[in-house]
Amino acid sequence: MLIRGVGLRGAVAINAITMIGVGPLVTVPLVLGALHGPLSLAGWLAGAVLALCDGLVWAELGSTYPGSGGTYGYLREIFGARGWGRFLAFLFVWQTIFYAPLLQASGYIGFANYTGYLVPRVASTHWLLVAVAVGVGLVTLIALYRRITAVARTGIVLAVASIVTLLCVIVASYAHFSPVQAFALPVHDSFWAGLGAGFGQALIITMYDYIGYNAASNVGDEVVDPARTLPRSIVIAILLVAGLYIAMQVGVLGALPWQQLVPAADGTLPPLGQHLASAIVEQRFGGAAAVGVTVLVLVTAFASVYGNLLAFSRIPYAAAIDGVFLSPFAHLHRTQRFPDVSLIVIGLLALPACLFPLDQVINALTTGIVLIQSIAQVVALFVMRARGVRAPYRMWLFPLPAVIALLGWIYVYVSAGRNAIAYGIITLAAGSAIFLVRAARRAEWPFVRSTAG
Repeated sequence: MLIRGVGLRGAVAINAITMIGVGPLVTVPLVLGALHGPLSLAGWLAGAVLALCDGLVWAELGSTYPGSGGTYGYLREIFGARGWGRFLAFLFVWQTIFYAPLLQASGYIGFANYTGYLVPRVASTHWLLVAVAVGVGLVTLIALYRRITAVARTGIVLAVASIVTLLCVIVASYAHFSPVQAFALPVHDSFWAGLGAGFGQALIITMYDYIGYNAASNVGDEVVDPARTLPRSIVIAILLVAGLYIAMQVGVLGALPWQQLVPAADGTLPPLGQHLASAIVEQRFGGAAAVGVTVLVLVTAFASVYGNLLAFSRIPYAAAIDGVFLSPFAHLHRTQRFPDVSLIVIGLLALPACLFPLDQVINALTTGIVLIQSIAQVVALFVMRARGVRAPYRMWLFPLPAVIALLGWIYVYVSAGRNAIAYGIITLAAGSAIFLVRAARRAEWPFVRSTAG
């Protein structure tokens, strides 16, 4: 049996560290490349609204089905454990096997990139960058290989470090803040034309940075009073992190000319864009302070991958316990009582993904999980409501937040581009084929008539 060792503070911390990480410190230039100057704030604000609306979906479903696995459990319970629910739950776990390593690797790569500020040779040598990324992946795996109570305590410390990091960058950016520079539209951009040109891509990037508000839901069996704790932890984490992100973006706009940060035509970032946080602090407070903030950035990057791997490792475990996924993933460590096989497999699969450039994975990450998690989950909420199930926590202003979440995720998916959409569809098709082959061999639904669900 798993240990319930995560209280409200621990749950908020797990969500927050998974959201923050190194993502916003790396992707601010990408958002500026899509939406120029102050228009970039529209991307962060829209992302916050979509995250909050989707977070309310997670909150209601999590309070009703507070077990480990998050979306896996919601789809399985609502659509039927022996029918469509089993199929959708399997596809979600299958997609997680593709999605989780890439998301983990993006954090490892971001860690390696900021290491290059401290050790310039790392920044200039591809294989050293890969070696650092793989190394931090191994350290993350080892750090999580222990009892959940110790993991939760570490998560709180890392969450504080993550918030302090963003606050340092925000304070530095406002030290010599120029409101005129921050809020002046580019000469050749109108408000609506500028939004139309890059809003979809900016929303994809900002949602990549906001994703993680659901992390505690994946460890529901280890959360104290999950029906109350999970909804509160989601809303608190989203509001906290959104405030930090928007304050940081405004500060960056007023501290540096945004044109010096955006990627070149070939996608490469200029020096200021590569180490944004370090560059802002160095310009305002000198090299020693920049080194200190860079160390904090590395701690923040580690915090994110730490929270992500913790959450992801519980998904195949929950599915295996129910017999939906491969049985070895159901194994628990003999004395520390955590899903060791699932943790090791997800952790090791992330290491070869470090070979991919960071700027090539964000769109694929989005489309790889949106259909079977975000969109299917909103539909599941409407089905649950239609059946008259009364959740311990009910979202505000239903159905408005759920409708906004559904439309927002559809827009994000369509905006990701043909290659990313093809990636999502192909992996789902492969998962569907594997499910059907497995079900046929085991004489399970849909090859035998279900007696329940």
